[in-house]
Amino acid sequence: MVPLVGARRREWLEEALGALSVTLGPEDLAALERAVPKGAAAGDCYPAAQKAHLDSEAGHGGAG
Repeated sequence: MVPLVGARRREWLEEALGALSVTLGPEDLAALERAVPKGAAAGDCYPAAQKAHLDSEAGHGGAG
C-alpha cells in the first residue's frame, strides 16, 4: 500500500505520512487481495480525450 499524497497543506502531508506507521498483517493483506485482486485496477482512469480536459496545468503555462 502506498499513500497517495495531495500535500498542498502541511497538515495533509503529516496525515499522509502517518500511514508509514501502519503495519499490515497477513490477514490484512489477504483481505486486501480478496477485495482488489491483482490486475483489477489496471489501465487508464479516463479516455485520453477526457484526460486532456482534466490536466490542471494545461493552458496555464504548464508542461501539458
